[in-house]
Amino acid sequence: MGCSVSTDGCRRAACGLAVLSLLGAAFLSILANPALAGTETGEFCPTCPDWTNLEGWLAQKEAYEKAQQNGGQQNGVASGGQSSQPDSSSASSAGSSEGDGYSMPEILAAAASLSGSAGGSVILDVRSASDYSSGHIPGARNIYWKDLQQEGGEGLDAGRAASALGRSGVNASDSVIIYGGESGADDSAAFVFWALSYLGQRQVSLLDGGIGAAEEAGIALTQNAPSADAVNYTASGKPWLLVTPEDLEGLLSQADVRVIDARDFSDYGMNRLNRSLSLSQEMVYANSGIKNAGTLKDLFSRRLTDSGTNIVYGTPEAYSLFFSLELMGYNATLLEGDWWQDMEWTVSDIS
Repeated sequence: MGCSVSTDGCRRAACGLAVLSLLGAAFLSILANPALAGTETGEFCPTCPDWTNLEGWLAQKEAYEKAQQNGGQQNGVASGGQSSQPDSSSASSAGSSEGDGYSMPEILAAAASLSGSAGGSVILDVRSASDYSSGHIPGARNIYWKDLQQEGGEGLDAGRAASALGRSGVNASDSVIIYGGESGADDSAAFVFWALSYLGQRQVSLLDGGIGAAEEAGIALTQNAPSADAVNYTASGKPWLLVTPEDLEGLLSQADVRVIDARDFSDYGMNRLNRSLSLSQEMVYANSGIKNAGTLKDLFSRRLTDSGTNIVYGTPEAYSLFFSLELMGYNATLLEGDWWQDMEWTVSDIS
């Protein structure tokens, strides 16, 4: 259009413009791809986490490790950069083989197991008395989760907890199944799981999906409350499952200790314990309950080591994360409350 030179001249001009366009696109592509995390030269550093974009750095680290292994698999990820684990996020989709299953499946109860006698287990409904009265799983006893905590405050009160369990006829030797009202991450039920574990309950598990999963499994709820004789609950105690201010300094000085923040990433960005990782609930739980074993295995193996201790903090979310770590066989302990925010090891991005 409007070309006043020969046809060959137009063609040469068009070719020249095409070459210039390709060179310009290549230049813009270079500008659009910043150096990989860890160096200024663009060489990826697999031991230099980018805390401002941890997920992106982890993805780059995964690709780097796969390249080093000439296309082999690393941490359950196939050579194409896509996870080889099932995509479903519900517990029922977990693989049946030992390598794909939960490390401690006995602490996660399926709703289908409640259709009979629940194996002689004591079922605890940890919702409020009004929620319990409106309809609960047949045979379930009610212990409101707040009755295990300090009066007027947060955190476990071992004495109150032992009294509440005793009034409900629960013995330390009983097998206990706990459930709440939410289908996803139920921090109140997870709190009771941690509390009973701390008190030394020998067999304790969570009902995956809560009362919603029981209804979906066809279990008809009832308003009839079972009676149980009161007992003297004797706690044996596992003090290593609770981090105190006196413990924290010694634990942080150990090389094999990992610190995990269970709060939302926005809260983590404002203040956190030094050297802590962010692992929020939505990464571990879906609306239907805890995510499948393959997903958790990939999630944790990229961040944690099989040995050592993992300190989980950021209650109430930390209770659910503690449970998920136990389920996958990791050694976990829990820091209750927000007293850590006044410690010298706290990092704050708020001026």
